[in-house]
Amino acid sequence: MSIYLKVRAVERIFSQLEIEVGSFQKSTGLGCMPNCGKCCTKPDINATALEFLPLAYSLFKNGEAEIWLDKLNNDHSTTLCPVLNTVLAPGEIGFCSDYAHRGLICRLFGFSAMLHKNDKPILVTCRPIKEGIPNAVAKAESHIAAKNNYPLISDYYMQLRSIDESLGEELFPIRIAIAKAINAVLGYYAYRKPPKGTKVA
Repeated sequence: MSIYLKVRAVERIFSQLEIEVGSFQKSTGLGCMPNCGKCCTKPDINATALEFLPLAYSLFKNGEAEIWLDKLNNDHSTTLCPVLNTVLAPGEIGFCSDYAHRGLICRLFGFSAMLHKNDKPILVTCRPIKEGIPNAVAKAESHIAAKNNYPLISDYYMQLRSIDESLGEELFPIRIAIAKAINAVLGYYAYRKPPKGTKVA
């Protein structure tokens, strides 16, 4: 399967997840707290390379892949996600500088469930949500316990692995995962014609 087809397959999973998360939020009242980006500033986020393939492909098409890869390989001063906006400009409401191409973990956290002991699903959310909207959290926990529809983390990572097991199996620190995704795209196009509209770096 070509890199382009893998990117589209990942994007289809993301689209499906957006619908499921939206339904879950509507049913429970869960939502991020205003101007909160604490989950993005967690220094030990892990992800697969595959979930950042759409980001890497976008960077490649915009002629930015090698610049990003060089920065990721040489800047060891931080473990934070390189897509993070550390300082918000006036009018900006989010902490992700490329929200459309954020990874699967970014889309799942806060509004999904994971299997705990005896395969019991439990809500995966953050302290600001738990403290800010406890009624919505309680409703979400009841929603999950009643086996209503909700995003299950393991299901989505399984779907991801079915696209490309080598890129979707192992979890890495987020900066390494993004670097591996960029390397996968650059390696694929090293001896192939780049997609139409690709900017020259």
